[in-house]
Amino acid sequence: MNEHEGQNLLDFLATGINKKDPVIQAVLSDYEGHGATANEVTELVAFIDYYTRTDDVKKHEEESLEMIVKQFTKLRKQLEESDAVLLRRMRALTERACDEIWGNGPNMEHVFETYFGGIHAYVCESTNEESFLQNGDFEEEEHWIVADGAAYTADARFSKKRGLSFHGASGQSCLQTLTEVSAGVYTLHFFLKGKCGVIIQNSSGKYFNADEKVLWNETANPWQTAPVTNWFEHDDWRDAFCFVVLSTETAQLKIKFVSTGGREAYIDYVRFFLKPKNPSYTIVIQYEGYALEDKTLHLGKGTVDPIPGLDYSKESYFDTSYIVGRKGALQGVVYKSVLDAVRPRGIQSFVEFAERTETEP
Repeated sequence: MNEHEGQNLLDFLATGINKKDPVIQAVLSDYEGHGATANEVTELVAFIDYYTRTDDVKKHEEESLEMIVKQFTKLRKQLEESDAVLLRRMRALTERACDEIWGNGPNMEHVFETYFGGIHAYVCESTNEESFLQNGDFEEEEHWIVADGAAYTADARFSKKRGLSFHGASGQSCLQTLTEVSAGVYTLHFFLKGKCGVIIQNSSGKYFNADEKVLWNETANPWQTAPVTNWFEHDDWRDAFCFVVLSTETAQLKIKFVSTGGREAYIDYVRFFLKPKNPSYTIVIQYEGYALEDKTLHLGKGTVDPIPGLDYSKESYFDTSYIVGRKGALQGVVYKSVLDAVRPRGIQSFVEFAERTETEP
């Protein structure tokens, strides 16, 4: 008996049928196992073997990959999305960038940067509050007093078109004065690349020392007569913040950024707000957009207008929820759904979008 008997479709034909008939061999199979039906059956068997015996999701493709992703993460394949991107999004949620600890700040940043690709994510002190500072993005010429070579430049932008730039010389500064600031605990929050100082002075002429050892010491007074400069330093873009405690209302509160000799500084996205009673955190998503008129297109891909015929100069993109994805129509809710999936339970958190224009204005 032939040891391969029963493995070729010809072996299942009735004995009266001519197995050498070219039509039979073309439609079913020849003695080598090739033919229209045989080829389809071979592929089917291979797929069943691959689907049922392949335990590594990275080896799955197309329909089987979609089914696995949908089963374990509820994600759906987006328009024109490749298998590689779909797999990356799944692994962002299920492997969490291979971090040993899930749910902490670095892990949250890794998840968002992996999931969306082409963005930067920053876990920050809760910034989803109303800021008392005006022009915190340095897009206008008003509200701040810049001196001794400090300037607004495109190189210093973290968001939108420009930011505050210190070019390494000492004595450069940028000042804004707030009036009638009520008692309370406030947060001064900004993004920094380089090194800068912050001088905070009240209407009595006293300076605030934001050092934690002084700030939370029951016997020490953080408001001091001698000048105090609070220093911050990051080699790359990173958020910086300090708490400011006002025990009584002050008629004026001066917030002044100052340079240090020998080290450049880029400063942008400055906020000053009341510290919430139940503080949380905010994930700031920074991405590249491109400028049109005086707007920045939110998450637009390439240089092709995604909605032909729309006069963008008359649109307010945030107000009209103009947020589109790099691979299809990703609305802001997608970011929030990912945040809800990976944030620690019971902790409220927020997402902010910081759009950074690709082109120099």
